[in-house]
Amino acid sequence: MRVSILSDEVSVDPVAACELASEWGLKHLELRLWMNTRAPVGMSDADMQRVRQVAADFGLDFPSISPGLFKLRVDSPQYVEHCGPFRERCFDLAETLGASLVVLFPPLCDSFDEWDSYPEHVVADLRACAEAAAARGLTLALENEPACYGGRGQSLARLLGAIDHPAMRANWDPGNHTNATHEDFRHGYAAVRPYHVHTHVKDYRVGGGGSAVPPGEGDVDWLGQLQALKSDHYAGLLVLETHFVPKIAGSRHCFQRLRELLAAIGEEVE
Repeated sequence: MRVSILSDEVSVDPVAACELASEWGLKHLELRLWMNTRAPVGMSDADMQRVRQVAADFGLDFPSISPGLFKLRVDSPQYVEHCGPFRERCFDLAETLGASLVVLFPPLCDSFDEWDSYPEHVVADLRACAEAAAARGLTLALENEPACYGGRGQSLARLLGAIDHPAMRANWDPGNHTNATHEDFRHGYAAVRPYHVHTHVKDYRVGGGGSAVPPGEGDVDWLGQLQALKSDHYAGLLVLETHFVPKIAGSRHCFQRLRELLAAIGEEVE
């Protein structure tokens, strides 16, 4: 299976992230931060080109980006930018890097009780985003983030069904689902499976205070999740989102644990 890692889980400098990821044997990265801001904020066209060239020099690519699109409240003054100019700048970044997939989020909500209570215009705004992405040959992957509407797998599937656009798919994060719901991956995954194209990999122990643990050492049941992905002939990426300190040693260890889990089901890292 193809394994990637969010670039800033290695280094906030994408150039350094490319060098270290290459040393570890990774071939793919998902760009999230540009130094201490979320890309593409602060990036010039030349910066985007340089990141792509450095990745190529190290034998890496950026199949996906996670620019934080729509990860804000609907009443934020910047919301209109996410429906227009900022959205297009995110798509510019994807095209420059050669990424075909953009991870995005439903807008932020106030509590877990509101996961299924998004304003009606959110559906229309996300559908319009999917239309704009499709026009540029991009696929969007909406993430189940507990701070946002659609914060668990079942709720995300309902939102995607309401959006009903082929360019709007799911970025399934079973770690987020487990940490918020105290369920393993199964119910959430069953719900998002018809929309699933992308996967973020992290793990939590329920009741562990919100601290991430290496994949396979928490309550997601990553071995079971990987077996399910294999059975479903999953062709998307597994993107490590480690949330570890120290960053470099922690991320390297998580990559090794994922490699071991894949080996246990007869899969190699691609």
